[in-house]
Amino acid sequence: MALALVAVRQGGRPALRCAGVGLGTGTAVVLPFALTDPAGFFRNVVAFPFGLTATDSPAGSPLPGRLLAAHVPGGTVIALALLTVGALLTGASLAVRPPGTLRAAAGRLALGLGLATALMPATRFGYLVYPLLLAALAHGAARRDSEVTGRPVERTLAR
Repeated sequence: MALALVAVRQGGRPALRCAGVGLGTGTAVVLPFALTDPAGFFRNVVAFPFGLTATDSPAGSPLPGRLLAAHVPGGTVIALALLTVGALLTGASLAVRPPGTLRAAAGRLALGLGLATALMPATRFGYLVYPLLLAALAHGAARRDSEVTGRPVERTLAR
């Protein structure tokens, strides 16, 4: 979402620079752990959240992905397919109509993160606090900016 916002507001070069910094920072933080124990890293970071390990999450969840994985034959595959569709639709929405404001980007991020949380086969209900908080902060900040400046948020952010 941030890259789409940077690309719309500032162009392709700044977006590529932002992507490079983000990838470099993420790689520097994650790579030591991935190299120390690659199998453990994969098991904990990829396989467990996708419900692909023999270990069940101790925290049950009433979310759709978890319910599908637990109660429907082949439910893990169905949940992962729905998760993939959700990610593709979120990506398509960025390509078709990229966010032009911080508020729009934050709202789209909250929606995508909420979908991912709801559709993960091994997730916890409490993880929904992240997209809800992001949406509330974006809405509150946008309203506060509008009240302070007396102008609509879209114009305030699009300077």
